[in-house]
Amino acid sequence: MNFTRYVVVLCYKMKWESRKPKRVGKIKLQIPRFMKAFLPTICLMFLTVFSSQAQTNAPAASANPFPTISTLTTWASFNSQQQFDVAIRAVGFKFEVKEPGEGSTAYTYIRKVTVNEVNYTDRIVYRITNNNSASIISLVTASTDLVSLYTPQLASFKNNNCKTEMSKDKNTTCSCYESANFAIDLCDERVKLTMGDGNKYFVSVAKK
Repeated sequence: MNFTRYVVVLCYKMKWESRKPKRVGKIKLQIPRFMKAFLPTICLMFLTVFSSQAQTNAPAASANPFPTISTLTTWASFNSQQQFDVAIRAVGFKFEVKEPGEGSTAYTYIRKVTVNEVNYTDRIVYRITNNNSASIISLVTASTDLVSLYTPQLASFKNNNCKTEMSKDKNTTCSCYESANFAIDLCDERVKLTMGDGNKYFVSVAKK
């Protein structure tokens, strides 16, 4: 039984019991009227306290959910910026800039979030070849530990030695994974943030 139902039942019982005289030995005791008058107020106080406690203890919904590895590999298989655009907007990202390059075009999306009263900007770049034959997704954030989030999800992938430029940086720790169809890099970079030293996390997903 939850707190609210318990308090309602308890108050009803108190109200009912207050109507009946109490017997101590051969003497009947009657609850004074002024005490009965306080019962509704007491019950209201209990309901307010327990309702507030229930709301406080309720798990807060994540303000900035990140796609799973399974979702990222699905997006990397689209080879379609239009499909990716619809999918990434569904998790709160907004289009920022389009950057044409030699043989491919990069589309950057951002999402501004607040975690523990600190403001962050999550950034994801979708790069696709001009003939739509291949694409790569790169996600960068300081708001969430992507290494802790994604490492358990990569248990079925083969862990290889990283040979990327990012992995050569002394302030960066990278793990590189691959499966039959995908190559995934997951990095943790020690950086200076607005509020002081911190970590920036990076994940890239590419279809082979």
